[in-house]
Amino acid sequence: MKSILLAALCFLFFSPGLLSQDLVHWQNVLSAEITRSPERIQVGSDSLQFADLWLPDGEGPHLTVILIHGGCWLSTYPGVKLTNPIADALSNSGFAVWNIEYRRVGHSGGGYPGTFLDVARAADHLREISGDFDLDLDHLIAIGHSAGGHLATWLAARRNIPTDSELYHSDPIQISRVISLAGINDLEYYAWYGSAPCGEQTVEKLVSLEDRGEDEAYADTSPARLLPLQANHVEVAGSFDRPVPPFFGREFSLKAAESGGTSRFILQPNAGHYEMTAPWTEEWNQVMDIIKSGDQSF
Repeated sequence: MKSILLAALCFLFFSPGLLSQDLVHWQNVLSAEITRSPERIQVGSDSLQFADLWLPDGEGPHLTVILIHGGCWLSTYPGVKLTNPIADALSNSGFAVWNIEYRRVGHSGGGYPGTFLDVARAADHLREISGDFDLDLDHLIAIGHSAGGHLATWLAARRNIPTDSELYHSDPIQISRVISLAGINDLEYYAWYGSAPCGEQTVEKLVSLEDRGEDEAYADTSPARLLPLQANHVEVAGSFDRPVPPFFGREFSLKAAESGGTSRFILQPNAGHYEMTAPWTEEWNQVMDIIKSGDQSF
């Protein structure tokens, strides 16, 4: 029986015919048409410590989304451009969007603790600007894709970070809902499994494993170690996702629910890694429905 299951999984993830059938690539996302222009706001002294604020038409208060791009936490990927199409679609639908940039592995100051501190600082900065832009922070949503899904979920878990951690904050901004799109929310499991799509030792470099040791390195960086979440959590996965196979999302969602939190797992049967981030796809329409629903199914 195990051999049959293994053969099925190999067919699913390594069949060239299946995986080449019209799956969206990240370069397709980069070429999407953008209809709005955001305002870039610096939140730190480094050139990468900023966020783009996308405002909808009309008067507020505006329901607000923190948006975090993926790219394996690596400097080699484009950054906020990867999530500009999502930000554009959300702002056209009435949401204010705070699209965060951050230093990554390969950038000066990226990795631990810089990557995490950049994301936390940008998220908390919303308190300073909410009055100027009439932002509703009482129902704050965090959305991220892939590595950004990890960071969005991590934002929702910050209240559980040990007090002796460099990442601890006594009063982090409160996330009401987190929608993780192909999120890598169990860093230890992903590193153990073999995070080849993100390069050798990428997770280990992100958390500074060599210097900190396994227990310490994941204790304040991996959402799986920071449960239960105090936010409603939705994990969206694609059946044909090679970088983050869907069982990662399912396993984390089960852990989140079993820990006493609320979590819902959604499998998109015809999706790879990027369909859920591309506004012209059925998969994105499903994500938009989830965002607009207010998670009424919980």
